Amino acid sequence: MTTTVIVQESVEHYEPPQRATANLEIGFAEFSREQAHQRVSEVLGDVRAQVEGMYDGSRGPVTWYSVSGARTWVRKDDDGTRFREEVVVKAKFRDFPRLGSWLDSVLRRQGVRLRSVTWSVTERRRKELEAQLRKAAVRAAMGKAEQYAAAAGMRVVSVRTIADRGYLAKGAGYSGAAAAPSRGGKAPGAGTTSDTYQFSPEDILMSASVEAEFLAE
Repeated sequence: MTTTVIVQESVEHYEPPQRATANLEIGFAEFSREQAHQRVSEVLGDVRAQVEGMYDGSRGPVTWYSVSGARTWVRKDDDGTRFREEVVVKAKFRDFPRLGSWLDSVLRRQGVRLRSVTWSVTERRRKELEAQLRKAAVRAAMGKAEQYAAAAGMRVVSVRTIADRGYLAKGAGYSGAAAAPSRGGKAPGAGTTSDTYQFSPEDILMSASVEAEFLAE
């Protein structure tokens, strides 16, 4: 007699980050729209020059950066009407000590605020890990199926179906993520010394999940 054994299995892995993306906001509120724009432009010019001076797509310390378009709005209070302008600068670092030194310098500037630091791995490493985790998830599913079959006095003889988690339950047309990295932390463990920020990067959670059907006799 042939019996179908259906299992779900997941595997997880924590990977040290290879990149850190700093998300900065530069903004000023003034009674004059032109003055707000001028102050933002002056600080942005300095910050952008620093980032461009560190940029090298392959060797770093900055491997990528972006500058958003300016956002402006008007706010009224008891003192009158203020005009605020903001721009966002993002810079991805592969050199974490250099990131700390740069942040210590740039955050001394008036109007500059750190929104977050997001940790990540390179795209190449992410794909490598996803492939490894998918294989590990399939092996884990087979091991679980063999345990169920052995408990029933049977043995697994073949694989019928392997799918992303949720596919078998929901049917064709649905596909769950086979490997999904979590978002990096926002500067976990960040502290300061007298001259620079010291970061303790948060490991990145990678996972893969499968559903599988095995035939046992």
